Amino acid sequence: MSRLFIFRDLNINDQVIVSGEDAHHIIRVLRYRPGDVISISDGANAESFGVIYDIDMRSTELKLKIVEKNKRKEIKPFITLLQGLPKGDKLDWILQKNTEIGVRKFVPIVTKRTVTNIAPSKIERRKERWEKIVKEAAKQCMRMDIPEIGQVLTFDSSFQEIKKHQLSIIPWEQEKATSLKKIMKNIDKSISRIAVFIGPEGGFSVDEIEKAKSAGAVPVSLGSRILRTETAAVATCSMIMYELGDMGG
Repeated sequence: MSRLFIFRDLNINDQVIVSGEDAHHIIRVLRYRPGDVISISDGANAESFGVIYDIDMRSTELKLKIVEKNKRKEIKPFITLLQGLPKGDKLDWILQKNTEIGVRKFVPIVTKRTVTNIAPSKIERRKERWEKIVKEAAKQCMRMDIPEIGQVLTFDSSFQEIKKHQLSIIPWEQEKATSLKKIMKNIDKSISRIAVFIGPEGGFSVDEIEKAKSAGAVPVSLGSRILRTETAAVATCSMIMYELGDMGG
């Protein structure tokens, strides 16, 4: 079943007209026809089901009638992934996969070992691209909401996110005493907001780890193997969602 995002309140028997890219995808790519059902999310916690009753092939437009409406609980915990900007298009993959896992917010950060340099004039255009990626990923995995993409921050300024979360962790290959497994085993199950800091390809420097600790973040080990930045992000957020969220059923 296809998923649409329509950011307004819908009620049973309401009629909705869909055009543009969404209509093109439904009509030309998915080849839906009158009588087919489409899931519609309001971008928060309400899911409606609409039946196609008319398709205009010339104008690439379709009409839906709302036949069912339900409410779902929001994804918990609220995970914010503060991702050190990686090289190339790796961030695209990180955004896509972590959207599927259930991450609620992404904040790209520039660290000491960040190689990628985004010109200020191109940041907004890049952010639009990232927002499109998470929206498409949310559609694909049938999420009710679309993750937020925050502004690109320096590492030091990203510490403001720590104050908004009950727990902030920063995986680090040199951490020996505290593992993510240990943290998850002893965690307060009522914690609902967690920040996860992931370094770029070169990881975090010792100085950055000390700054993060002073700000309230907890360094953790992910095990004996060194993970790529994109793997570390998916592995960490998956473990958190398994322990505290709905991953695993």
